[in-house]
Amino acid sequence: MNGDVRRHEGEPMTMQSGDITGFRFSTAHFGERDRLPIFREQIGRMIVKLDPEPLHDGAFHAEANVRELSGLGIGSWACSNLKIARPRELLDGTDDLVLTIITSGNTRASQRGRDIELGPGQAVLQSSAEAGNIVVPVSPSRFVGLRLPRMALASLVNDPEDMLIRALPANTEAMRLLALYIRELDDSYQLSTPELRGAVVKHLIDLGALIIGANRDAAAAAEDGGLAAARLAAVKADISANLSYGDLSLPAVAARLKLTPRRIQRLFESAGSTFSAFVLGQRLARAHHLLSDPRHSRSTIGTIAFEVGFGDLSYFNRTFRRQYGMTPSDIRTVPRRS
Repeated sequence: MNGDVRRHEGEPMTMQSGDITGFRFSTAHFGERDRLPIFREQIGRMIVKLDPEPLHDGAFHAEANVRELSGLGIGSWACSNLKIARPRELLDGTDDLVLTIITSGNTRASQRGRDIELGPGQAVLQSSAEAGNIVVPVSPSRFVGLRLPRMALASLVNDPEDMLIRALPANTEAMRLLALYIRELDDSYQLSTPELRGAVVKHLIDLGALIIGANRDAAAAAEDGGLAAARLAAVKADISANLSYGDLSLPAVAARLKLTPRRIQRLFESAGSTFSAFVLGQRLARAHHLLSDPRHSRSTIGTIAFEVGFGDLSYFNRTFRRQYGMTPSDIRTVPRRS
């Protein structure tokens, strides 16, 4: 992707790069007069090769977090009152397949003279080599997109072409996990090494193939590939969201995610860890963050320990010192000295 999004007076977003591999954008960052021109010309036509326009008179909104990874594109979008089209004049010769999953709200996708209505938990496959569009009504919608190289799917899906603009199985595990995996990539993955980026690309392709309709061999391989990685990401996200509960347990997480406890144990084993070690590490890391933050200086160490899920203060102090080589009190004095 290439583009140059420049700051306007009073606006918080700026991006100036000849080789954009990722960007965040929101129409709310720009004055009302500038929103549509910037969104259409500098974002739509120059970067994502789309032509957005309001569906009806009145306010519209769009925000996006888009990344490019080794020929594969991922994006998280929130829109309202928009028609987002890929007209013939913006076709750039690529023949990638674009998988869109609706996470909230309603949209309509069109291509090849066919329309398909989509609600939460539904997905549609479109071709970037042909004109098409997605229409978002006045009520807000959120969706994630995955642009998949057609060649990468050739050995995984028997006939992806046949799945264009057709109803895909809704609310599947792979669909839910892909949406969560992309969200986790947005929030926490740094993708700092070629090996990590390559693994993530493979995982995303595995999940995309499962949603579209992977053949038997590809589905079996995904069990130890993209599906396993996304399940582990889902488990870690659930743990992080529930750290404050002292009784955070393997059976409880398994029940929430509809996995067996043994499957979760195997996921951590494959990553060289254990469920309990990860929970402890996350609780200690959150405690370290709170102790280092001057905004929490009035909270006692015991209160912070309790807030991150420790029920035994002496155990907390002991494990914290083992992890960081300093006591919680030592950590708390560092910001004051600096």
